[in-house]
Amino acid sequence: MKMRTLAALAIGMLGSSSVLAVPTLQLDIDGGTYLGGTEESTVTNAATFDLWALGKVPSVDTTIDYYLSIALLPQSQNIGDPANLGGITVNGTALSSLIGDSEYGTPPIESISNGGELGPHGIFDTLYYQIAFSFDGLPTVASYNVQDDTAGPAGEELFKQVFQIDASSLAMGYGLHFDLYTYGETNGNRTAITDFAPFSHDAAYCVDRNCEPVEVSEPSTLALFGISLIGLVAIRRRLITS
Repeated sequence: MKMRTLAALAIGMLGSSSVLAVPTLQLDIDGGTYLGGTEESTVTNAATFDLWALGKVPSVDTTIDYYLSIALLPQSQNIGDPANLGGITVNGTALSSLIGDSEYGTPPIESISNGGELGPHGIFDTLYYQIAFSFDGLPTVASYNVQDDTAGPAGEELFKQVFQIDASSLAMGYGLHFDLYTYGETNGNRTAITDFAPFSHDAAYCVDRNCEPVEVSEPSTLALFGISLIGLVAIRRRLITS
């Protein structure tokens, strides 16, 4: 076989592997910027934005819940009253109006029998909450990889859940990190996270777009904000996109 033919085959194989490398779960931000290096996430510094949870058809299970975790940046100690942190809304709903408690540590909120949590990946432990939703009945878009916007295989599609995030009332100096995952259940017991967006396909809101840690006020100073509860809560109902 001629070297030119071998080279063409090699290039074709590389190209096809790149196309096929669309993970089952991804997060993207409308108008966001993908950052490589240590961040490896789609990032925005706009306080209001649309966050997209993407699930590959038919790899995702439309009969179960998936979870969006929203975590406080930078890593923070368990500082107590989350009301000091300001507030955010998701799809127009102020999270402070929902019933629940903040969680400190590493997602998921539910107890996992064998300790199967997400990896810390430089984000956890910190304050976080999670939103449950289903991919069932959601609109679809043509498959692509959020890292470089390369198209997936011809005919492949992604479910798309839109979360309209408004972090304009979040206390100064803080940002948000987003993870997407689901976990299995056996005999009514949560067993382990069974699928998650690779850490290279997460998303973040950062005042400083490179997501480097920034200096934040002490909790006693944050209390002066007087803003309603940030809503670090586990949401037990589905949020319907408008």
